[in-house]
Amino acid sequence: MPYIKQKDREKFEPELGDLRECMGRIIRYEDMLKGDMTYLAYALGLEFFKGRKSYTSVSTAISCLNDAAEELRRRYLNPYEDKKIEENGDVV
Repeated sequence: MPYIKQKDREKFEPELGDLRECMGRIIRYEDMLKGDMTYLAYALGLEFFKGRKSYTSVSTAISCLNDAAEELRRRYLNPYEDKKIEENGDVV
């Protein structure tokens, strides 16, 4: 899903590194809020179809954001929930 080839990832640096650094400062000093993260994701989605607002380009941007959210759920939230089921018991 987000696992593009290493050489293809290079085209997003150093800007992505700058964004990560900025987010790191915000998180450390202010407690990054859900709204902050939502704003960043929305801004990236807007940038994706900037200048070509067709149904397909907007739908693709939404699909990419949804896929990224699902990958975060699969990799990080689901294992956390599975651990809590083990610790606290399943809901039957």
